[in-house]
Amino acid sequence: MFPLFWYRFQEKEQLIINIVLKPLVEAYKIAKKDERMISYDENTITRDIVWYLKNNTSISSLYQKRTIAIIMRPKEHITIDEICEPDIKFIINTLLWMEIEAKRIYKEHNNWSTLEYLSEEDGIGRFLSGKYSKNEDHGGMIGYIQKGNLSEIISDIKSGLTNCNCKKYSDIDVMDNSMSSVHSRKNNDDIIIYHLFFYFS
Repeated sequence: MFPLFWYRFQEKEQLIINIVLKPLVEAYKIAKKDERMISYDENTITRDIVWYLKNNTSISSLYQKRTIAIIMRPKEHITIDEICEPDIKFIINTLLWMEIEAKRIYKEHNNWSTLEYLSEEDGIGRFLSGKYSKNEDHGGMIGYIQKGNLSEIISDIKSGLTNCNCKKYSDIDVMDNSMSSVHSRKNNDDIIIYHLFFYFS
């Protein structure tokens, strides 16, 4: 792993890919080895992935040196001011603040539903309303796909983004089963959402 000063010279998107997204994928690949993942609930999957992030990935040493903070909310936490907390936060000094929401893709009426992932109240809509990443122009979503057809589910999500003020989306070339999308927020600012799809079946 490169020392932190090396990342100061990277563009923000490259920083997000190298220090957030790729380590998340590393943690997912370890977690996937546990066959019980296909039946775990969202919080359990997130807990395991965060544990591997902190202990078995390319950023673990930065976390252990307290250069990076990785914060998990195992349950939705609402303060007295009714501020929702995302599932995972990455805080890297003054370089980056990244909030990530994870949603399980589950079976509903014999179909693998993406409704919660695309939900205005519980999913990507929290970034668009400003509940998450209010002061940032980026955020992240993870889809925990426990069964079903991976390509069809990703296609359904891409189609559903058109109802989420999406201006455009594109695959992230250096990573499988990932993409980024640009959305208009309610305050008329744009936000980029980075999507990762973790397939456990």
